Amino acid sequence: MREATAFSPGHITGLFQICRHRDVMRTGSRGAGFSIALGASSRVTVRKGLGRCTVKIDGAPAEAPVTHAAISHLLGGAPLDVRVETELQLPLSQGFGMSAAGVLSASLALVEALEKERKEAFIAAHLAEVHCGSGLGDVAGIMCAGVELRSKEGLPPFGEVERIQGDFELILAQVGPCIETSSVIMDREREERINAAGRRCLSQLRKRPEVGSLFSLSARFAEESGLIGERVKEALSAIADLGRGSMCMIGNSVFVTGDDLDMIEVALRPFGKTYRAHLDHAGAKLL
Repeated sequence: MREATAFSPGHITGLFQICRHRDVMRTGSRGAGFSIALGASSRVTVRKGLGRCTVKIDGAPAEAPVTHAAISHLLGGAPLDVRVETELQLPLSQGFGMSAAGVLSASLALVEALEKERKEAFIAAHLAEVHCGSGLGDVAGIMCAGVELRSKEGLPPFGEVERIQGDFELILAQVGPCIETSSVIMDREREERINAAGRRCLSQLRKRPEVGSLFSLSARFAEESGLIGERVKEALSAIADLGRGSMCMIGNSVFVTGDDLDMIEVALRPFGKTYRAHLDHAGAKLL
């Protein structure tokens, strides 16, 4: 029996464009966002068997199709049974990148147990996210860590990701029900409006790749893409005089930073559960 444990930060996207290609490694999103220190940890146990995989998330058995897809890719038909136990620090389907963090932490732990190269974990996680429709650019963003600009879609080295200098703490708030990422990124009618807004905002961010620009352009993207809901608008209005923030893509949730995080958190609590986070500059790692 072999066992390993790994952690992956979460990831928040501020703005994006959906970019599809026949080659899944080149498929992804252009855009910008940042990795956060709240994420997912996974313990993986491997033993001889029949190629079966069982997954528990926060102690409960889970279907976890994204994790299953990544594990299957990494096993490649080997006669091994894998048990994955994942703990999430933030809710799924709220734009916090927990799907990517969960599958990447499990993949990184498995490649350690199988004595494979680290890059195989990122490949498996990216392929699984794209195939399952649960994400496009989160894995590439986490691979860079910190604040990033994804100027070319796909997982590096096919994609191009550069670091934007900056560090800040923030308040996250879940202000409404979950939104399945696939329901948005697989909707071709919505894709056209999203990509038009993403193209305009990304063009402006490239001219001034700074944290302040990311926040303001993310807020603009949320409006122009049509993704923002009334509850998110109300939450952002409540903190307008306290800090700057935007919608987490894609969720009924917001991210906000400012000089007085305590006051921001108090203002957001009536809208839903809040979390305090800081940036993660280290990326996914073994524990």
